[in-house]
Amino acid sequence: MIPEKECDSITLKGIGASPGVVIGPAFLLDYHKVKIPKRQIEEVEIDHEKRRFINAVSEAENQIKQLISEIPKEFRKHSGIFKAHLLMLKDRMVYERTLRLISEEKINAEWALNIALDYVKALFEQVKDQYIRERVGDFEYVVRRVQKLLSGSPSVDFSQLEKPVILVAHDLSPADTVQMAKEKILAFVTDMGSRTSHTAILSRSLGFPAVVGLENATSSILSGETLIVDGLSGDVVINPNDYLLKHYIEKQEDYIQYRLDVIQYSNLPAETQDGFRFKIKANIEFLEEISFVISHGAEGIGLYRTEVMYLARKELPIEEELFLAYREVVERMSPFPTTIRTLDIGGDKLLSSVSQCHETNPALGLRAIRLCLKESSLFRIQLRAILRASAYGDVRILFPLVSGRLEIIQVKEHLEKTKYELQKEGVAFDEDIDIGIMIEVPSSVFLADVLAKEVDFFSIGTNDLIQYSLAIDRGNEYVAHLYEPLHPGVLRMVHRTIEAAHEAGIEAAVCGEMAGEPMYFPILIGMGVDELSMNALDIPKIKRLTRMSNQDRCSSLVRDLLEFSTAQEIRGYLLDFLTADFPEEFDYSQGLYPDFVGRDAMHVPLMTGMKKSVLKPVTE
Repeated sequence: MIPEKECDSITLKGIGASPGVVIGPAFLLDYHKVKIPKRQIEEVEIDHEKRRFINAVSEAENQIKQLISEIPKEFRKHSGIFKAHLLMLKDRMVYERTLRLISEEKINAEWALNIALDYVKALFEQVKDQYIRERVGDFEYVVRRVQKLLSGSPSVDFSQLEKPVILVAHDLSPADTVQMAKEKILAFVTDMGSRTSHTAILSRSLGFPAVVGLENATSSILSGETLIVDGLSGDVVINPNDYLLKHYIEKQEDYIQYRLDVIQYSNLPAETQDGFRFKIKANIEFLEEISFVISHGAEGIGLYRTEVMYLARKELPIEEELFLAYREVVERMSPFPTTIRTLDIGGDKLLSSVSQCHETNPALGLRAIRLCLKESSLFRIQLRAILRASAYGDVRILFPLVSGRLEIIQVKEHLEKTKYELQKEGVAFDEDIDIGIMIEVPSSVFLADVLAKEVDFFSIGTNDLIQYSLAIDRGNEYVAHLYEPLHPGVLRMVHRTIEAAHEAGIEAAVCGEMAGEPMYFPILIGMGVDELSMNALDIPKIKRLTRMSNQDRCSSLVRDLLEFSTAQEIRGYLLDFLTADFPEEFDYSQGLYPDFVGRDAMHVPLMTGMKKSVLKPVTE
């Protein structure tokens, strides 16, 4: 309990995007705010305004190309993000719309560009998938660069920072990040973003603690103020008092020791004390995540989401682009396997190069494998790229949102035709490549015994499986609290799927959020899962817990849990099990993690094995 007289510091609540605790001075980046002049123009000025815009885009293009050529060696792996920005500069949703608005509305270039950006942002707001929705930040970055050129606003030279600081910004672009002097940065704090934003991804990759999604950081923090950034809880403390400084210094020291302890488990096998062995792999979206995946002990890529190369660009990627990206992942992960998921996009996700009609309920519409089977040329190009990459290492193909056997038959037909084409061309590939399907909808669960005869493995996507089975839109604020991983129906579906896979002699993996959450690992181990695939950061702690576990005990736990009829009963029984079997890792008796309702349960505990006095909320 903090004494009342000590409660004069301000604490902002955000999203812990990259773990760690740091204390240091704030450096406010407000240069992103570009004033947008708004004026009507005469007919004779239209061509001049268009030229101003075209020239600014051209100069922005040159700046990004120069940036790519000057990227320091340690940041070179991030260059793909900037190449995507080059494509966005000429995207028709922004580029052509701006030129049209200048002509039709007779307005200046800055105003027209701003309206075009608002149009793109409105489109992205309609997207249900959080990761896709946040890609609007990339559009904002390239538009901001052009706006600065149109207005003549100066840039900030990050290399000139004189001492280590905590960067506070509305948002940070990848270009901002790679131009910074790494030794001068302590942490990132932003108004915008989430755990899947570029700021979050890059901060984790570079090892900077980060808190994002604060909304009011730039309006609440002044340059030079002392900040505490807690990337574990998502708290940012402004001008901490002595009590808070002492508390967070202790937490900082304990977290450093925790990381030293847990990282030792990275390269150990995931094996329980009674000999149950399974694989732990990583989920990735970007090539730049691979080094982190390797250093954290992943036994391969369990889910390579391939959507990023298709999104927010004017033209579809060509086969060679896809092949080169896939080959790089495969070669760098070798000899470990790489599971490449085919395009999981459509309906509510923007793919401007493919003709799609408006859908009232896009989550249940033309997406994932349904879109690929309809747009067969799109599908076959990706299959060719994946097959070609299979000549360079161990590759498996994963097909998303399969709801029945007919879809698998159709997928296999396309795959065999693609193989035949490559054989005729004399192109090398793995002719016995394994194929799997994602179990994400109830129909695939109930047909699991049938589907298992058609494929080499299952991968259970718990995020969508929970959403579809409980009829819960996670993006809907009115029902998101009903999203419940411990719902007895959900647990029975996961259990049934794993059993059906084993009865057919194939492996069952879990690649959704449940896979990396410490609270759920004994359930999945108890069900006999063959593989868990998760964010690389979660791998050491899950390995640590696994090596402290007993699979027979976990199996007994699962048998008991499957007898309960409510999530509340399941949660209570599970917490008792965790507290009893892992007293040093889980302690829910002291009010440390009190809010075990719905989706909140997915976020505890972030750090196992840390001192409970340090984890205890400082505001209690």
